[in-house]
Amino acid sequence: MMPAADSWRQPDRRFMVTGSARPRDIRDLMGRPFFALGHMARLEPLRYRSRQMEIVVEASAPLGMATIRDADILLWLTGQIVDALNHDLWVSRHVRFTPWRLFQDLGWADGTHQYRRLHGALARLAETRVTTSLRQGPDWRDKPFAWISDVRISREDGVVLTLPDWLMEMACDRSHVLSVDPAYFRLYGGLERWLYRLARRHAGRQKDGWRFDLRDLHARSGTLSPWRNFVIDVAGIARRRVVPGYDCKVIYGGKQPVLRISPTVSSIGSVDNRVNPTVGQDAEHTIGHGAEIPLLRVQKTSQCVVFKSGISPVTYITNIITYYVGDSDLSASPMRAEKEAREAVADRLVGVP
Repeated sequence: MMPAADSWRQPDRRFMVTGSARPRDIRDLMGRPFFALGHMARLEPLRYRSRQMEIVVEASAPLGMATIRDADILLWLTGQIVDALNHDLWVSRHVRFTPWRLFQDLGWADGTHQYRRLHGALARLAETRVTTSLRQGPDWRDKPFAWISDVRISREDGVVLTLPDWLMEMACDRSHVLSVDPAYFRLYGGLERWLYRLARRHAGRQKDGWRFDLRDLHARSGTLSPWRNFVIDVAGIARRRVVPGYDCKVIYGGKQPVLRISPTVSSIGSVDNRVNPTVGQDAEHTIGHGAEIPLLRVQKTSQCVVFKSGISPVTYITNIITYYVGDSDLSASPMRAEKEAREAVADRLVGVP
């Protein structure tokens, strides 16, 4: 039997997302120029070269390049993949999900504006072309890819898309995946987000942190901001202490200014451990709707549905809610409470808020 981590290589399967999962980031995307940092449409190609790698990111008019905020969708999908593998479920690069589920997990408000934001992000992710020598072999120039492809959005199916092999290979390898502080998704500025991902990858939880040459960071960020403005912006972010879980300080006096990043107390946990789905006392560490439900335990299970038309099996990751009868101050009877809980779960599975 094929291991769950390699199940995505099997064709004609679709990974359907319905449960909540903690977003994860991929090491090779952190601290490198794969996304535009600004909020305005970027049409100028992003080119970066070092001794270890080369990256070229190109956008199409009029949408522009995928932004670091658009990448939240990729982080969320990576978290769903990791969570499924933690529960020994097979995954696929062909994914289906409801917008409501993504809104809940990432803290997006459920409204017209967020649907427009989702449509725009999916369009930019699909139209951005990436060419990189990173994990691509000597013929990497002949292997461009988009962040997502075959995107379809409908009222009946929600969002259907396909992830690239390059991304799936790393998402299914725990050594390439890191957990993300929930506060990251509340950061508005692109540079603030990029600095957090840089810190998470390099400084991690090391007591002494990490030091970076700001000249090198200016090139690695891919920003269109001039060098002088970049230094001012980084110094301002360090002074405001807005990077979650890390202290940043710009040190002057040498040939070039240096950014020192050191970890503080953070809510992030190890991705090498199974995701703890318990909701209650640890609700502050949970992203999404489950954190609002007291005295409940959310567990994951899988249900395989085979269509008679010959379409391959679809795995549904569903939430099963168990009440602790006697510990709750709910006025309703246990049977009634259980019925209401099941109805609430059923609503969520079809995308009803």
